[in-house]
Amino acid sequence: MSTSLPWGRAIGQVLVTSALLAGLASLALRSSKAHGDDLVQDDVSARAWLDGESPYRPLGELRQRAGFPPVPGHVLVRHNPHPPGAVLLTVPFAGADFGTALTLVRGAQILALAIAWAVAYRLFAPPVPWWAWAAAGGVFGLWAPFWQGLDWGQPVGVLALAVAVLWALARAERPVAFGFVLGLACTVRPFFAILCVVAAGWPPRRALLAAGAAAVGGALPFALCRVWPWDWLRLATEAGGYVAEAGSAPGVLGLGTGGGVVLYAAAAVVLAYVRRRGLATDPTLALAATAAMLTYPLAWFQYDVSLIPVVAWVAVGAHRTGSRFAVWALVGYLALRAIPDVIPDPNGTGLVDAIGRAKGWVQLAARSLPLAAGVALARRPAVSASAPS
Repeated sequence: MSTSLPWGRAIGQVLVTSALLAGLASLALRSSKAHGDDLVQDDVSARAWLDGESPYRPLGELRQRAGFPPVPGHVLVRHNPHPPGAVLLTVPFAGADFGTALTLVRGAQILALAIAWAVAYRLFAPPVPWWAWAAAGGVFGLWAPFWQGLDWGQPVGVLALAVAVLWALARAERPVAFGFVLGLACTVRPFFAILCVVAAGWPPRRALLAAGAAAVGGALPFALCRVWPWDWLRLATEAGGYVAEAGSAPGVLGLGTGGGVVLYAAAAVVLAYVRRRGLATDPTLALAATAAMLTYPLAWFQYDVSLIPVVAWVAVGAHRTGSRFAVWALVGYLALRAIPDVIPDPNGTGLVDAIGRAKGWVQLAARSLPLAAGVALARRPAVSASAPS
């Protein structure tokens, strides 16, 4: 079926998804406990940037000047570990009081995810009416990675939108635009870097253009924030103490930051090899995005929102090929990741504490399911070739 929507219907699709996302997420957020904790560090950094100062001054100093309590004693970071792109995303909201800023950021993330879901409709041509697809996307408002990401103040909608846009640009083989957006995305969260493997299937000239554009896109936020990448990296290593709390292989298997980086790079090498050997664009991107969640050392539970375009691709591909395995793998993934992330009480013995202690293994097992589904679908000609956008 055609997925070319008139502008009016496309806007309607986004509005339907946004309304459902907002309504359902608000139900889940009634049990909110984080109250935008992750947004605080970007908010105070953005305020410093607006004042012409470095956004990477000590967090304690920035929090005090902005009227926030001191950094809690159990927090391991003393500087904002988020890269400059994340800080710049917060600048438009930094002039408001924090409660208003958090509400506005949540609204922006809801809108971004709705747009990402609409882009997925055009990319994958699901055999359903646009309004049904829009309504299905709204159900993600109850999905733990999304609503808990809103709770913490994470850029969850932007993560999904970045993958959807990169997917569209890779499909169209627009190397300059793809590279530039990829570079920008990596300055919001670095785990996007693995998506560069799609360029291994392009002619050398296109791959070089993409690499150059990525360098420009990645350098721009650092230049605007007046910080060298290596200086930010030095400060960001403070976050390495949290690797064990992320639900990826480095934390679960005790590999630490160094081992995690090696594992992430190894996954990129393998994917670049199979892409070079002829793996099509769609499965390459699906496998790369999923591999990032399995191997990136700080792949927090909220970051699974970046796999929502992968969920759309698997769902449509499973329907077209009749793959029951892909269907059940997708259902299992969505169900397991619907379990909220919890911090267990060291002295607790209840179900919540048991889940908290096992959450790393649960997340790792869940994230392996879309990878398995992607491998299964990549072997089927009906979806292994990239359809026209």
